[in-house]
Amino acid sequence: MLAVMSFCMFIVVMDNTILVVALKSIQQSLSATNAQLQWTMDAYTLTYAALMFTTGVLGDRLGHRNVLVFGMLFFTVVSTFGAWSGDTAQLTLWRALMGVGAAVVPGCTMAVITNAFPPAERAKAIGLWSVSNGLGIACGPVIGGALVSEFWWGSALLVNVPLAGLAMLAIVLLVPNTKAPQPGRLDIAGVALSASGVGLIVYGVIAGGEPAGWLRAPVFGPIAAGGVLLGTLVWHSRRAANPALDLPLLRTREFAAGAATMSLTFLLVNGASFVLVFYVQILRGFSPLQSGLLMLPVAVGAVLTGQRSDALMKRFGSAAVVAAGAVTLCAGCTGFALLDLHTGIWVFIVLQFVSGLGFGATLAPSMTAALSVVPKARSGAGSALANTFRQLGTALGVAVLGSLLGTIYRNQLGDRIEILPQQARGEAGNSIGSTLLAVERARAGGDGAGPAELSRFARRAAELVTAAQDSFLVAMRVTMVVSAGVALLAAAAAMLWLPKREPREPSSARKADVSVGSR
Repeated sequence: MLAVMSFCMFIVVMDNTILVVALKSIQQSLSATNAQLQWTMDAYTLTYAALMFTTGVLGDRLGHRNVLVFGMLFFTVVSTFGAWSGDTAQLTLWRALMGVGAAVVPGCTMAVITNAFPPAERAKAIGLWSVSNGLGIACGPVIGGALVSEFWWGSALLVNVPLAGLAMLAIVLLVPNTKAPQPGRLDIAGVALSASGVGLIVYGVIAGGEPAGWLRAPVFGPIAAGGVLLGTLVWHSRRAANPALDLPLLRTREFAAGAATMSLTFLLVNGASFVLVFYVQILRGFSPLQSGLLMLPVAVGAVLTGQRSDALMKRFGSAAVVAAGAVTLCAGCTGFALLDLHTGIWVFIVLQFVSGLGFGATLAPSMTAALSVVPKARSGAGSALANTFRQLGTALGVAVLGSLLGTIYRNQLGDRIEILPQQARGEAGNSIGSTLLAVERARAGGDGAGPAELSRFARRAAELVTAAQDSFLVAMRVTMVVSAGVALLAAAAAMLWLPKREPREPSSARKADVSVGSR
């Protein structure tokens, strides 16, 4: 049962990163801008995060197995449509619908594990389940790279069909249909407020990374509106009988700290992966498959520490283990900030492995600490809420670091984009991929420029390529330094608020069971 639940998590987490190595192919095939590429990634994580709590409550009410099978079936169908998208708008839509199906998995799988394992074994089970998260993130680029190298970018979505089909068969055969004895009512208003609030904030952050910049209404307007909606959500949750946002749980130190460290960790890991794939694939010229394999050391490191997380927590406590993992992530990000165009690729591999060690050490202890205070009667909703913060970190990581990368790249490149013929500029200054693609097209004479203009460009084409590479390196270094700062923030949160010893089921959790039953 644990293997099946872990496999389901592997599939949906893998889809967070499986398109990373296909971004170059998508950009070329669908003429995508940097912001559009960010949306193809964030559309999935946004709906995934926004609906996770809802599906957790549905699992408590209708049965975790039933909801899990339906969600995986929906995920499979829309993945098939997404593979044949004709433009970025279609791809973004289908990716968003994939997130709807994937949203059932974290809450329902964790609820099954919580109900199946006694407290003495639960931390170890969660640790092994967490390994599937790390494997999914790291193996996504490898699987996607292998498929894109042999077929086309859509094959990275079609692979979900056989994988999810196998998972559904195993669920039906091996997993009981557990449900909460007295599930609460679905808070539709709370779900709508949380989904729209988070969506508007992420939309504003991504819009800020576009060429027009941050100081404009389409950026501040959505961010402000999202903040108002989230404030309204808090107000609503204080008055609702069964609110979508469990404020008492969020006020619990262990849960809040575990959710916060998970969110910060996934922010920097997924955001950094989005940035680093451009370094490996565009700047260093590795193929999609090679790029995916270069991401694999993250999985190796995550597995090594993830499978030992239970023993490490028992010996050192959650706070020390998570803080050590976060500091290790900080060291990895600092190393990435020192890379240049000619750094030995073995250095990149070592840094990926180090980052994986840190990632594996933070995930399971953070999740265990958060879930240690969740009453069993609300296991689906509680684990879904914890995973919601994890997915919010993923969405904000791609949005924030991707926007930061694009803004700094454009500022560094400046007016050197004018080396290109007038007809070839367009979106060429938005990202290094767009710049180098415009250079290739101009060299081939495919932009409609006249012979004299093409001749002037040919004399300075190499200058523009060098400027684009240098500008990208500056932008990447800044984003990696910011990522290192996020890691230190996670370490500080862990030392301040996570348990100093192994989390155990507290009396407050038993009391919460009683309160839920009386509700």
